[in-house]
Order: sequence, then structure tokens, then C-alpha cells
Amino acid sequence: MVETAITFQNRGQRLAGMLHAPAQSGRRPALVMLHGFTGSRMESHFLFVKMARRLAAAGYFAMRFDFRGSGESEGAFQEMTIPAEIDDAQTALAWLRRQPGVDPERVALLGLSLGGAVAASVAGEDRRVAALLLWSAVADLQELFHKSAADLATIPPPLGRQADGTFDVGGLLLGPDFLATLESVQPLASIERYHGPVLILHGTRDGSVPPGHADRYLAAAGPERTARYWIEGADHTYSAHVWEEEAFQLTLHWLQDYLPAGGA
Repeated sequence: MVETAITFQNRGQRLAGMLHAPAQSGRRPALVMLHGFTGSRMESHFLFVKMARRLAAAGYFAMRFDFRGSGESEGAFQEMTIPAEIDDAQTALAWLRRQPGVDPERVALLGLSLGGAVAASVAGEDRRVAALLLWSAVADLQELFHKSAADLATIPPPLGRQADGTFDVGGLLLGPDFLATLESVQPLASIERYHGPVLILHGTRDGSVPPGHADRYLAAAGPERTARYWIEGADHTYSAHVWEEEAFQLTLHWLQDYLPAGGA
């Protein structure tokens, strides 16, 4: 396994990432990993790092990167919108398909939380996406984020809503364009247009994205091509060793069935 720091460009800005390459030769399948809201390519308790290394050990390429305005990528978080993250994901997907050793017809998307909504949106527009993996994915953006914005607006300064219309989200300023563009993103409608296999994982005690979002994705994708698994007792990011291990095992077993890592 080889890990290589990478950069690529989108809209004139540099995005930072890491490419995990398997030791096996031949054209291999690959996954683009999309982090969540206020997250980064490492994710909580190094969740994405550990998953990417497990994927590479199993014979897959794994690419994880920071959206513009997040992590070490260029751009300001204040300018972040979901359509912009969709654009970044599409650019990352195209970049990975061009890499030596990657089979461009066997590239999947794995999205966590808001990254799951981004992944579903991309898959609905790109028929070449070989598989779609949704971890604790947001299904209803309006419901989740407008409620959060309303809650933040009630918090007195210096927290919550700022005089310039931004919102303080744990020390990050979220711009008004984020809420203004929510209606343009419909991940459930997008997943209805996607016809490949779908994996849904969700913790039964997810306090950030209610488990009902997993039910909505299952209904929209259709049970005939979708596998949904509950991780009993788990929170939003599977932040216990037993929970993350279950997520890793379920993901790898599912991939062996729907996107096997055999060389071409």
C-alpha cells in the first residue's frame, strides 16, 4: 500500500487530499470519500484515514480530500455551499478516473453525513458511478439545516447569527449563500435517478442526523438495489471501536459483492 499526498484544482482553487493505492497490480476499483459538514478528509477519530487504509489493503484505491473552504484546501468556509461541494466531488471523481491503475468504470462514492447528500447528488447525474455508499447521510437538507439556523438565531452574540448575516458554527462562519442554495439540492430525487447498487449505514442513536433519513434513502433508492444496515447504539460518526469496526466490515463485505477488487 502506498499513500501519496495529492492536490488538484477546481475553479482556480487548490484542493488537498490523500490517495491510498493498493499493492496489487492491474486496473483496480476505487472510491472517492466525501467528508461531512465542518469535517475534513481525516474525519472524527481518524475515521476516513482508517477506512481508506482498509480499502487499500483490500485492493481498492481510496481518495479522500478536503472540500474547498475545509481542511487544508483553499477557499473560505464562509463561501461554502452544497452545490460547490457537489462541483468539487465531480472534479475529484474525474481526477481519480484518470490515475494510473484505476479502472475508470469501477469508481464509487462514499459519503459521510452531508457528504452522503453530496454523493447521492453526484450519482444522480453521473451514470458511471459504480456504487454509492452512504454513511449517516443527510436526506432532507431543508429540514435539518433550516432548523439549525433557526436555533442559532436565538443564541445571543458573540455566538449564533452575526450582524453580517453569517452564522457562527463552532468557530466557523457559515455564509448566507449556504441556506439560500439549499432548495437547489435534492438528494432523494437524485438517488431515484441513480440505478447502481446502494449501501446505507446508520447508527440507531445518531443525534445529528436522525435514523429516519436512512429510511428515506431506502424508499427513494428502492429495496431491490439497496442494502441498509443499522449499527446498534452507534452515534453519528461511529465513535467507538466496536461501532467503527462494524461499519468497516459491513462496507468491505458489501463491496466484495457489488464492486469486487479483482484486477482487470
